[in-house]
Amino acid sequence: LLRAQAAAGAVTKRHARAAAELAAELTDRYASERLDALVLAGRLALETGLPELAEEALRTAAAGRRGRGSALRRATGWYAQALLAGAAGDRRAMLRACGRGLDVLDTHALSLGATELRARATVHGSDLAALATRRVAVDGSARELLRWTERWRGTLHALPWPEARQDPELAAELGRLRAVGSLIGSHADEAERRRIEERIRRHVHGRDARTGAAATGAPAAATTTRRRLDVGELLDALGDRTLVSIVGLRGGRFHAVVARKGRLKHVVAGDSGAALDEVEYAKFALRGAAVAADAVAGVLLAAAEPGLARLQETMLGPAVRELGDGPVVLVPPSTMQSVPWGALPALRDRDVTVAPSATAWLRARTSTPPADRRVALIAGADLASSGAEVGVLAGVYADATVLTGDDATADAALEALDGSWLAHVGAHGRYRGDNPMFSSLELADGPLTVFDIERLQSPPYRLLLTACESGVGSPTGADELLGLTTSLSALGTAGLLATVVPVSDAASVDLSLVVHERLRDGDDLGAALLAARRAAAGARDRATAWSFLALGGA
Repeated sequence: LLRAQAAAGAVTKRHARAAAELAAELTDRYASERLDALVLAGRLALETGLPELAEEALRTAAAGRRGRGSALRRATGWYAQALLAGAAGDRRAMLRACGRGLDVLDTHALSLGATELRARATVHGSDLAALATRRVAVDGSARELLRWTERWRGTLHALPWPEARQDPELAAELGRLRAVGSLIGSHADEAERRRIEERIRRHVHGRDARTGAAATGAPAAATTTRRRLDVGELLDALGDRTLVSIVGLRGGRFHAVVARKGRLKHVVAGDSGAALDEVEYAKFALRGAAVAADAVAGVLLAAAEPGLARLQETMLGPAVRELGDGPVVLVPPSTMQSVPWGALPALRDRDVTVAPSATAWLRARTSTPPADRRVALIAGADLASSGAEVGVLAGVYADATVLTGDDATADAALEALDGSWLAHVGAHGRYRGDNPMFSSLELADGPLTVFDIERLQSPPYRLLLTACESGVGSPTGADELLGLTTSLSALGTAGLLATVVPVSDAASVDLSLVVHERLRDGDDLGAALLAARRAAAGARDRATAWSFLALGGA
């Protein structure tokens, strides 16, 4: 109740004292809850003008940052220490405490063998990250804001990936899931699917990353540290590109750091609370226009223009004037990755790519493509409604591995994808908001899930996904995104093409042909997608092209 009242902003000195009294009542049996109550009491006391109570509660809580307590207890202790330092006006000590707390949580995440658990674990660092980022957004440099934003963004990309490649038990359960998926039609089938999914989750959650995959003897990750952003290396790698890193402060505004021509600039954009409704309306308009007749699509796009302009002003604001003439790299919050960025007025005629973090973009941009330029073309079983472009592309790539119809099984697809230079998958996509790790592509023998993708020895260097909403992920934890594209990019896929809404199958064929033509000519995905947007003749084709995102750095 006290937490809820604090979140609602309706707090008084009475609430602060009540939190302190609750902490005093809790015994060792409730040590974690006692620590939380102490921190809450300290926060409420600071907000309501009770400095003595705040110092007493926070000092007691801060003692938990050292010793042999759990990682979450120690991180909470560092948060209390950061609040103490902030109240004392010691900015340096506050930021140092925030960094130490996040380091503890990185170590905790490295011990988890499940991607889902790692993503969710980052939520424990939300308060630490928000405290530091809010401070440097007010009185820090652009470089400092970029570093702190990167410190807690894209954790899944910054940490070594959990080992899942040699896990026969997981492979067997995923095979059973596909078999049941092809038979769904009764309550019994649905119940069996849920039982198998639960077994998969329990198995994956039981893995310990420090010792390898559960019961497999697989080796642990070779590295045990987080990748840190080297700002100088980033500025050098950008060349004529402009990178815009966007962070939304809770209850505040969007702040953007613009990196261009060796310099960083901090700008403040619109109200962060106003963006989600605009995003949903923009996607609604594109969803309708992408499958409508041209006349109707034109009306829908025209009606969406004011909202797209407002969304641009909210997300980018003055950053639009800093973009220059070259390609643009956008690093938005996880909740905003599925914005149809190519539809925004200032970005329609630009080479635009989207990345989960500047660190992830830099890694993708500097990765080495495979020497063997092997191409894989994969289509779902129903060519009438998905993957129709695969048959056309098969005539373009003479030596490609082509899987269609009954040949496009999950195992065959994984073998074709593994280590490929370029892969194109045209199949029905299914986004699972309830559990994004079960989001899938529908192949001949059933769903190819995110868990399957994690089993790849070497992910494709570039991958084009024309499935509906293949670019949509589930925001999780502090600022993480779970889904097909997240797993692929974190595993090492340097460039992805995906959609944020369902699109026209016919229009996707035309777009795919343009993109592949430009890739063969040496363009990266951002430039290839720009060429496809420019080639879109009718309103429906335009809506389809606007619905695609180029993700990554290649």
